[in-house]
Amino acid sequence: MNSSGTSGGNARFIWIAVFVSVAIVILLFAGIAAFVLGIFKLVDKTDGHRCGLAIVQHDPAAIRMLGSPIEQKGFTGGSSSTENGTLTEDLTFTVAGPLGQATVEAKGMRSQLDSHLEVRFGRNQQSQTIYSGPFDCLALHERPAK
Repeated sequence: MNSSGTSGGNARFIWIAVFVSVAIVILLFAGIAAFVLGIFKLVDKTDGHRCGLAIVQHDPAAIRMLGSPIEQKGFTGGSSSTENGTLTEDLTFTVAGPLGQATVEAKGMRSQLDSHLEVRFGRNQQSQTIYSGPFDCLALHERPAK
């Protein structure tokens, strides 16, 4: 009787250990996924992304191609860095409207002395520059919604 009771206790311990191990692995992966998604969302808050999206949403050529409203679809890729007081951004993201989707590329540089932003928009490996000028837009001056 002792041997069968001990065997049942060992089996129960093994199942508990497996359950705890699987739970730890799942929590670890969930934490990593949340961290990575958080980083992707931080890129959406960069000045180049905010201006690029706002410019596309109000551009007549983009509205003709995609319809309205135009919204971002998916994640933003690229880079944003600050070195010696100069902000440099090179971002790519996809936008979509009722008539389809297109890719947006926003490249900008801003410092105390100069600034420039270029926004390209297109699909099917054909794009056009829809903005080339100072790295400034109304979206940078709007207060975030509460």
